[in-house]
Amino acid sequence: MKITPTVDDRKLQQKIDQQIREQPRQIQTVLGRTAEFLMGLIKQRTQRGKNADNIAFPPYKPEYKAFRRERGRQVNYPDLNFSGQMLSNMTQKANSKQAILFFANKFQATKALGNQKKRTFFAIGDRETKTLINFFANEFKKVNKLIWVKERI
Repeated sequence: MKITPTVDDRKLQQKIDQQIREQPRQIQTVLGRTAEFLMGLIKQRTQRGKNADNIAFPPYKPEYKAFRRERGRQVNYPDLNFSGQMLSNMTQKANSKQAILFFANKFQATKALGNQKKRTFFAIGDRETKTLINFFANEFKKVNKLIWVKERI
C-alpha cells in the first residue's frame, strides 16, 4: 500500500511539489510518521474485527472457529490474530515522494494476502483518508515549526 500525497487543486499541487523539492527530508519524516499512524489504525480496527469501511468481517467458518477455540483463541469475531506474527510484521518505508506499507517476511506477506482476499483489512477507508490528511498536515506543521525555531536560535 502506497501513501502518495496527491491533490486535485493545481496550485496546491504545485505548492506541495515545491515543498518536496525544497524540504525532501522533512516530507520523508512526515510521510514516515503518517505511515506509522496508518499502521496503528489498521491494527486497531483489525483487532476489533472491522474492515477499512468499519464493517464487521465475515464470521469464521465453523471448523476454523472450533480449531481456534481448541487453541484458546477468541472466537467471537474474526480479528486475524492467531499468533500475532502477521500484523506485527507490518512495516513501512518512506522517501520524500511516498510511504509504503508492507510485510517484511515473505511468509507473513503470503498470509496477509490470503486474509486480504477474504477480509479486506489492508486498505484505507474513506473516513481514514480524511484522518490521514489531517495527521499529515499537523505533523508537517510541527516539523516546520521545529526547523524555524532551530534556525532562529
